[in-house]
Amino acid sequence: MLSRRWSSPVMAGIVPALAVSLLLGAAAPAVAGQAGSTPTAEPGRCVEALGVGAEGDACVNIVHASPDAPAVDVYVDGEAALTGFAFGEASGWVALPAGEHQIQVAATGSEIDTAVIDADVELVAGEAYEVAATGLLTEIAPQIYPVDLSAVGTEAEPMSRIRVVHTSPDAPAVDIAVMDGDVLISNLMFPDSSDYLEVPAGTYDLEVRLAGTTDVALELPGVAFEEGTVYSVYAIGLAEDGSLTVLPVTGTALEAEM
Repeated sequence: MLSRRWSSPVMAGIVPALAVSLLLGAAAPAVAGQAGSTPTAEPGRCVEALGVGAEGDACVNIVHASPDAPAVDVYVDGEAALTGFAFGEASGWVALPAGEHQIQVAATGSEIDTAVIDADVELVAGEAYEVAATGLLTEIAPQIYPVDLSAVGTEAEPMSRIRVVHTSPDAPAVDIAVMDGDVLISNLMFPDSSDYLEVPAGTYDLEVRLAGTTDVALELPGVAFEEGTVYSVYAIGLAEDGSLTVLPVTGTALEAEM
């Protein structure tokens, strides 16, 4: 578990993102839960759930989802937090003091005053956020996706919480479906996030379809979701050149009360 905290000055050397295993060829159990469920965020508790930072902090995971952007350096309040951060990477969870922070993103090795992203973000104590650089370089923009780390499932009924985030700038609206089966998430457009689904922990064969059709844009066989884990599955890359793929970003949910 990460135990890093960004403060002022910002701490660098963030560890890589947590990996999600993709187990090929396993059968897909039936999905319980429906898209459109309302997140049940529990403010003030991301530090407890993720094991990072201290009381009064917010929790942040940065995602590089701009497919034609070079590796970048990320600055928080004028201090380097990430260097050489490449497309398709996530920083892993770190903590920042709650309040307003300036986030700047510049090509690796360039001066901070050449930043292609320069944005102020307001972070609430105990809340968790994924902050993604999205779009092609000429239109690159930050997107902030709050993360629901509230308890999910029980010991008797182990569950996972998942959502899909559409960050492929040239891909049309998509549906996420069980392979050769029902649609779970419909008409998801760039750069939106779906609502969360709560599903039994297990392994699923999924596919990304063009919205409203059975045309498959991307197969996702054997995706494993672990109990008590919260997943954001980012659709990244470009449809035009065939680089469309997924980047799973994970967080640990609060323990369910007995």
